[in-house]
Amino acid sequence: MGRSPLPRVLALLLAWGLIGDAAAQPRPNDPAQEQPPLGQERIERLLNQAERLSGVLQSRQQRLSLADALAMGLARNPDLASAYEAIEGRAWTLIAARRSWYPSLQVVGSGSALRSNEPVLMSTTLTLRDSSSGASQSILSNASGPGVVLNWSFFDSRRQPSINVALDNLKAQRFLFDIAARNLALNVQLAYTAVQAQSELLQRYDWLLDLTIRQTEIANRLVREGRLSRSALDQLTTEKRLQLTRLLDRYQQLFVASNSLTALVAGTPGQYVLSADPLTQQAPWPMGLDETLNQALNLREEIAQKLTLAARDRWAATRAINGYLPVFGLVGVSSLSAYQETVNQQPGSSRDTWAHTVGLNFRWTVFDGGILAAEATALKAQAAEQVNNADSQKLLVSKEVMNAYAGFVTARLAAENTGKDFALARRSLEEISGAFPRKPDVTTLIQSFNLYTSAADKDVGAISQFNSAVFSLYRSSARWPAGVPDQIKLRQAQLRR
Repeated sequence: MGRSPLPRVLALLLAWGLIGDAAAQPRPNDPAQEQPPLGQERIERLLNQAERLSGVLQSRQQRLSLADALAMGLARNPDLASAYEAIEGRAWTLIAARRSWYPSLQVVGSGSALRSNEPVLMSTTLTLRDSSSGASQSILSNASGPGVVLNWSFFDSRRQPSINVALDNLKAQRFLFDIAARNLALNVQLAYTAVQAQSELLQRYDWLLDLTIRQTEIANRLVREGRLSRSALDQLTTEKRLQLTRLLDRYQQLFVASNSLTALVAGTPGQYVLSADPLTQQAPWPMGLDETLNQALNLREEIAQKLTLAARDRWAATRAINGYLPVFGLVGVSSLSAYQETVNQQPGSSRDTWAHTVGLNFRWTVFDGGILAAEATALKAQAAEQVNNADSQKLLVSKEVMNAYAGFVTARLAAENTGKDFALARRSLEEISGAFPRKPDVTTLIQSFNLYTSAADKDVGAISQFNSAVFSLYRSSARWPAGVPDQIKLRQAQLRR
């Protein structure tokens, strides 16, 4: 952006008489003569304050090149971290689905845990005998101790479809991460271009303000010499006010663009990220329209993500319909039982016994009223919907490529013309300004001001549109800008740690 034109703005206000002039003499009977004129010391103090304000703005600036802005955004933007954490969640879901192949081992309170949730099973049997030797009483106590249960479903036709569903969810989330990275890169490029454009316009308006101040000084001298009318000077003053309005508007636009860029690169709050590079045309797009379209339709993650979701829903339908097939498994139980016999209240025999059981587990849903069949049909319909969404996405991608390519071609032609127009407008303004002291023509001078401003706006706009079209072609054709893939790998490695 160059040096700040704030001191020039104050000088312009001085020239207009908005804040006073130490050399100005009040007219007789003018109420203003009751107010003391603004002294030179106060003028210097205002200029110093303006310089300090400019210093504050400079201290809050962080200038980055486009490559540095991309690297900073990819390394610090939290949206990518959120997308990566979603990938991690899908990856662990896939791991859980694959581990369903493994057998399960449980330690339970009693060997009867297969039939009951009771932690310990205790039983007592009372036996009464009547013989020639007399009556006797026998009590047999049985306590089933801890047990181990092993379950393994070695045949379950729903298991592999469940794994495939989890795998497709992971693939779809990875596509979403790439989409987020591409969108971030494009948004940083566009915001950086906007900052460059506003900075370039400020420089051009700053030059025009310098020239206008010099012409104002000349016009004031010509009025005093009687060679220029007061009305002509008033016209020039009005034009200066318009220039100041445009200058302040560009400052506002620069702050807005800088704030957007700062947010995208996750810059320090309270700072303004500005461009370290001047506004210049990017290298032209190297591919033709047909090649760009083919690459976009083959590589765009939005299309692949929809097709992956369609495959996921088909696997989910298969899992639902396979619920009607039997499930076979093995079950093994090993439990400890303790026996204690009491005869006539006297301790009798006791023993501890380990019981081992191995069996075949079998489950088969023969009929459920058609619930699983209905779920499978609904999932197939969702898969068809995703395929249609992929087709719609192809149309949207084609439109994006066509619009970006058309913008690239037209902006390239416009930039050639607007660059020449701006050079001619500036040269014409310099010639008219140089001749103004000899041939004072305020109307022609104002016209040259307006022509210069219009040519500057169109030239900067054409360059910005050209660069934005090139960046959009990178995005719409799924082609990474230089250096971005390495930055993404570095960010992923940081997130894994």
